[in-house]
Amino acid sequence: MSEAIKILLIDDDVDFILINRTILEANGYEVDACFDARCALEKIKTWKPDLICLDVMMPTGTEGFHLAYKIRRDPECQNIPILMITSIHDYSDFRFSTEDGDFLPVDEFIEKPIRAEVLLKKVRELLATRGAASAKPPQEDKGIGLKKK
Repeated sequence: MSEAIKILLIDDDVDFILINRTILEANGYEVDACFDARCALEKIKTWKPDLICLDVMMPTGTEGFHLAYKIRRDPECQNIPILMITSIHDYSDFRFSTEDGDFLPVDEFIEKPIRAEVLLKKVRELLATRGAASAKPPQEDKGIGLKKK
């Protein structure tokens, strides 16, 4: 029997974790969760997920951005695909793009609220290209790299 694909959800919203964990587990994925960057860094190193779903806004504001930089700088985990999840557009007119490259070293963005079919499609796409398409490690933390529309 093959080993289940592991997905780490990182978000400080308990309801978001519960709903999306249920969706992913119902589709055969093994899921674990962290509610902050400190827990996430430890879990990534010990559990070695195949994919990371990372919120932007957590307890320290833009914690998700800074965690993405740390992940990309670490040789042990820099090739794990990162799906960045955001609802920041509800609070500002900033928009994100994977073209932001060095500024936002993630593989894909998705906006909250997420429909189940959209989440599953993005997860499948990223898992199909894992390792090959992961964003390159940034040279330095250049801020949050937001672009105004």
